[in-house]
Amino acid sequence: MGYQPSLDGIRAMSVIGVMFYHAGFSWMHGGFFGVEVFFVVSGFLITSLLIEERDSTGRVNLRLFWLRRMRRLLPALVAVLVVIGVWAVFWGSAEQHTQVRRDYPWALGYLANWSQIFSQETYFSGTPSLFRHLWSLAVEEQWYLLWPLAFLLIARQRSTDRRRGWTLISVAAFVMVGAAVARSFDWPKQWFNPLRMSMQQVDTTNFLYLSTFTRSSGLLLGAAMAFLWRPWQMAGNPRANATKALDVAAVGAVVMLLVTFVVGNLERDAMYLWMLPAVTVASALLVAVVVHPWASTSRLVFGSRPMAEIGKRSYGLYLWSWPISRITGAWEGSVVKFLLAIAITVPVSEACYRFIETPIRRGALGGWWKARERRDWTLIAACGAITSVAVVASLFAFYSSADKVFDAAKDTGDEVVFSADAAAGGSTSSLPAVVAQPTDSVAVATTLPVTTVAAPPVTQAVLPRRLVIVGDSTAHSLAINLPAGIETTFDIGDGSVEGCSVYDSGTAQSARNGFTRSFGGCSGWEQEWVSAAQQSSAQVAAVVIGAWDVFDVSVDGQVLPFASAANDQRFIAGVQKGIDALSAIGVKAALIEIPCMRPQDVNGAGVPALPERGDDARVAHLNQLLRDIAAANPTTTTFVAGPVEYCTDETIASSLGYRWDGVHAYKPGAKLTFETIAAALLAIPVP
Repeated sequence: MGYQPSLDGIRAMSVIGVMFYHAGFSWMHGGFFGVEVFFVVSGFLITSLLIEERDSTGRVNLRLFWLRRMRRLLPALVAVLVVIGVWAVFWGSAEQHTQVRRDYPWALGYLANWSQIFSQETYFSGTPSLFRHLWSLAVEEQWYLLWPLAFLLIARQRSTDRRRGWTLISVAAFVMVGAAVARSFDWPKQWFNPLRMSMQQVDTTNFLYLSTFTRSSGLLLGAAMAFLWRPWQMAGNPRANATKALDVAAVGAVVMLLVTFVVGNLERDAMYLWMLPAVTVASALLVAVVVHPWASTSRLVFGSRPMAEIGKRSYGLYLWSWPISRITGAWEGSVVKFLLAIAITVPVSEACYRFIETPIRRGALGGWWKARERRDWTLIAACGAITSVAVVASLFAFYSSADKVFDAAKDTGDEVVFSADAAAGGSTSSLPAVVAQPTDSVAVATTLPVTTVAAPPVTQAVLPRRLVIVGDSTAHSLAINLPAGIETTFDIGDGSVEGCSVYDSGTAQSARNGFTRSFGGCSGWEQEWVSAAQQSSAQVAAVVIGAWDVFDVSVDGQVLPFASAANDQRFIAGVQKGIDALSAIGVKAALIEIPCMRPQDVNGAGVPALPERGDDARVAHLNQLLRDIAAANPTTTTFVAGPVEYCTDETIASSLGYRWDGVHAYKPGAKLTFETIAAALLAIPVP
């Protein structure tokens, strides 16, 4: 086949799409499909090389094959890990320290995709890691390791290359159909987690996007093409009709790819039902065309000097662009920051390409080693020993100082003391009630004063009352930031399931930069509540939700607007499901009033400041639903009014001292909440 510059042109198109996607531009939701194009090209090229070596020598030298792959891939990866790792250590946030601490070993072992799956580091939400993008390199390297072995087994079978190709197409189709079925039925639910040596709930979407099995279809289809498609061996002059047909096919494939780059969405069912298979097939078609000697126009475009040169550097551009985008903040749709990131990425990746990747790929290290005289060995050994000690010592110091688990909600500030007098007091809520009609958007609110009668003095509650806090991440922040002295009033357990609220399906959608949050990995959340309540021997469960309930929701491709009848029913059914699960084990439910939120963008926040959370009308609507639910379950459930200050006092409501991101409580915010709700919680009759 020889060198095909047009394949580098395809790589160029792919990496540009990925870089735009990494920049967070709303018009490039599907740029991640560029990775699938890479997979198809890699499958085709690697298999073509193996076939040509088999045909010319009668064997495949695995040692040389893997050595060439190491020379091609490792130098740039090590450079990125060292440079970005050093930056993170000295200038990164505490969260980035934890991420680097976790990601380094997996990145070096080309297992980053499995790390993200088993650590439940959801690809689609949260604060993205500096090395999040290494999952795709892990998939490719695992392919490079295993596929040559499989190739040798296939080559030993009595068959023709054509039959082998069609067999691989069948396997690729099976993988595509399997992914679509798994998405449709929300599989897999549980996998054995080697990190925890136990079974663990796995986010279906996360698994389907990151796992080597589900992403092998592109590599397999590319390999199948290598067995079936060798047009460079054709003889004779180009035929006009064939040339035109090839170029038309290329245009169709490019159009399909560009459309999916624009409209694709990682968390929609269509991603696995038809978009990913369509991208895989379109990529294979485009590869087939540009390597055909008769496709003159397509080869001219994709094999042009600019496209080919970008394609040659696509690996480095991919490696460097994402961490640099994270460092410069160019991942949230800012054109100015994107241009700044590109201005840094291009020269850095070019320097890496010229002075690290290319020399090592051409054997510079081996040539240098062979040229050493015997008298140099002592110096080389000494330098190697000193370097090894320095590296090991530095890594040991970093791993000792960086937190194994980062929790941005954990308040490490001054001690805050709970007032025991709150247990004997009452609470009054003057929050406005907002009546929202079930329409496609929240209606203009009508405010009515609502007063909750102060709870009677508690005389019979046995202290400390055993309490478990369940709900989303706002519940977690309350549970881990307990004010000092509260233990004499409450014995508190943490039963929160972060990012889930009361759902196990659907996707929350925000107006900010197309931000979404999938609840696909939340199956069994009510059992998590029950398990935590049982472990705490809880008498009362404080249900703290709201952060993920103020959004429009996409369910099975249909958008349910906030405050619509369907969205309200979904929320009510979820809360009722939690109440029923708690009631079954004799635990009373206390629905804590959702506070007005003032979301702000802060370092370490797993979620940006989403405008829906700051909409007091939405919060009030949810609180009215909670009141209705409590009224419908008078023997098991109580609605408990929260602090009015979060809606009436902007100094407190917007203070990052009370809530570190305007949503999640720090110790002063937890103190305010616990002192407000204490009497009502103690007044709940328990067995």
